[in-house]
Amino acid sequence: MINLSTFENLFDFLKKWMPYYLVAMIAIEMVIHLVAFKRTYSKETGVNVATGIISIVVQAVLKTVFFTGLYPFVYEHRIWDLELNGYTILLGFFMYTFIQFGTHFLYHKVRLLWCLHEVHHSATKMDATTGLRTSIFDIVSLDILYILIPFVGVHPIVYFVLYSLNKIWGTFIHFSEKIVSRIPLLEYILVTPGIHQIHHASNLCYLDKNYGEVIPWYDKLFGTYASKTEPPVYGTLSIKEEIGFWEAQVHEFRSLWADVKNAKGIVNKIKYFLLPPGWHPGDVTGTASYIQRKYFENQDRQNIKAG
Repeated sequence: MINLSTFENLFDFLKKWMPYYLVAMIAIEMVIHLVAFKRTYSKETGVNVATGIISIVVQAVLKTVFFTGLYPFVYEHRIWDLELNGYTILLGFFMYTFIQFGTHFLYHKVRLLWCLHEVHHSATKMDATTGLRTSIFDIVSLDILYILIPFVGVHPIVYFVLYSLNKIWGTFIHFSEKIVSRIPLLEYILVTPGIHQIHHASNLCYLDKNYGEVIPWYDKLFGTYASKTEPPVYGTLSIKEEIGFWEAQVHEFRSLWADVKNAKGIVNKIKYFLLPPGWHPGDVTGTASYIQRKYFENQDRQNIKAG
């Protein structure tokens, strides 16, 4: 059995030093870019930082409620009594990473959730500040599903530590490919910047790939893993140039509202909220899965001709 105070001390340490770490990582990357590549940062960097600050402020109260109230309350009503040991820590780790993978998948496949998540993908450059670029409206959404961890009997402190470590690692995996890309061997165990850069790319061969943020194993298990075969082009199918703060936050909601308003029948209106981005009644040709499938079919035909 593991001493609870050990994990509590680790969590307190992470809480105290995580902001300094995030600032240091961003600053280090900026210095490297300026010195090695003579790159000056664009307005997109400002949008990323501003978005991150606002999101942190907006979510601060909610996270406090989760950490100090809701998760401990759920743990008091857990379905099993599990000791805090190596096995329950491992259980908590796999639950955390699987929930992260599953919710990330849904963010890409449910249009209403995509309206929130697309803010993160609307960045046309990849650097450490991209990790700060989130929707200011995404206050609760699917994060509530992590409540399953204390519900099954894993002490909430395990979630708190994993959440903090994920935020720290998440800054690193958004590093520019000019600084960090492939990390041989490590990429078999953890999601590296090279793996996550693919997830942010709008290349047709990379669409909706590499959902994992900590480990790549679920992507490999469910067929959503992709290796780098061509330079990534960041942004989305519709966003190819930098956009401002407010435009990044609301443009997908405007598009959704236009489709819902023009849809015939209540069923089609509801489907617009729940089905993948690009779906229209009787027409799936705009969805990422269809576009990607046609892309690979065309590649196969070209390879056959060339062979």
